[in-house]
Amino acid sequence: MRRIPRDRRAAGRLVEGAGRLIRDGASHVQRRRLLGCGAPGLTALVSRSSMVIARLLGCALAAATLASCSDPDSIIETRYGAYEGDAYPDRRPEITIPDGGMGVVTDSLSDTISLIALATGERFGVRPVGRDPVTIDGPRRVAVDAAGGALYIALSYPSLDEATGPHAVHGGSAVAGYVQKLALDDLRMLGQVRVEANPGDIAISEDGGRVVVSHFDLRRALENPEDLEAARSSIAVVDPGAVLPRGSAEPTLIPVCKAAHGIALSRPDGARAYVACYGDDALAIVDLTDPDAEVKLVPVGPPLSAGDHASSYGPYAVVMSPDQKTIAVSNTESREVRFFDVASGMFDESRTILTIGAPYVGAWTADGSVLYVPTQVPDTIARIGMTPDDSDAFSRNISGECLRPHLASLDEEHGLFIVCEGDRTVTPGKVLRLDPETLETRSEAEVGLYPDAFARVAAGAR
Repeated sequence: MRRIPRDRRAAGRLVEGAGRLIRDGASHVQRRRLLGCGAPGLTALVSRSSMVIARLLGCALAAATLASCSDPDSIIETRYGAYEGDAYPDRRPEITIPDGGMGVVTDSLSDTISLIALATGERFGVRPVGRDPVTIDGPRRVAVDAAGGALYIALSYPSLDEATGPHAVHGGSAVAGYVQKLALDDLRMLGQVRVEANPGDIAISEDGGRVVVSHFDLRRALENPEDLEAARSSIAVVDPGAVLPRGSAEPTLIPVCKAAHGIALSRPDGARAYVACYGDDALAIVDLTDPDAEVKLVPVGPPLSAGDHASSYGPYAVVMSPDQKTIAVSNTESREVRFFDVASGMFDESRTILTIGAPYVGAWTADGSVLYVPTQVPDTIARIGMTPDDSDAFSRNISGECLRPHLASLDEEHGLFIVCEGDRTVTPGKVLRLDPETLETRSEAEVGLYPDAFARVAAGAR
């Protein structure tokens, strides 16, 4: 047997070790160390081994790649015909008005409208409204034109800074409001028109010929304490037929008084408007047939010290009796309801009713014999007899069921509906349905945030 010299055996072992390191992924530094030591010629041996291993690895990789390849999927080509239809089709579901009719509730901080079945008091639908899907549009008040198949909502954008007075979230904004005309069958938008900041109330004449909007502009009144003309807010008179998706006719603006709010229109044509002037402690009488006619302001009562408030009485809401002879004015600061006699053009002091809380939007019975008035702090509903045979007044505390009752609406057949504002931030509001005689609760329905208005629509209206 031929013996291999010791140095050659060592060199062989070194080459085998180098090969294993190369195959196992030796680092660049390890390779250099191997190449830098050992017998002469080791560098060449390692280099040849690396080349062989690299070639083997390349072949293996190519084989694996070829094995993983397969035939590509066949190309499927689909051809469509030309689109026929509207670019932005209306996919709103149609509203089916329940038997007995429905109530339309504006949820001002949810940008929705809640639909209430009058027969049961249950909410059977909710629809988004407004102009901007991101910001709060503040749908505040609503007026229904059943014959015209439309309803009108006033968008009053909330204030971004702090303001004072009732409903300051509505009265302190600098953003122009809007009136939107919505189809009664599915609430799609039929048109819109811009008005001034802080829309307060909205009313439509009985014949559907005029839509009138007040502006509860507390901001304007507070910023111009010494300039009466600059402090006055206006009412906007809108032609319903001129409210279009684009290019609506500008409304007629009539300066009225400071912080105008509640509106009552003469019937049937709405030729005269009676407007609650919160900042002037007065009732304004406005001739809508002549925008240049002088506006008459009738003080709601004798002068009083306003104290820390901008007004002494704070007339906020007005409701006309069915015979158009009397207008009930709710005064939130003095906590009383005062009655204006249309024929004499004066308030009847003898009929003034003191309320336990701040009174808001009331409702008459069809025959004018009873007036219902919701109050806040405490939260109650009052029933006030208005005839010699029924002159009693009593109230029920509903604070356990209704936070901040704001508006009453009477349906003679199905009950007295009360809109409850809630906490005006995160707690949803409610609509209560009460017995008109006993004021006991028949049913209740949760609605959106900060509900403000309620308008009744008869079954079958379109």
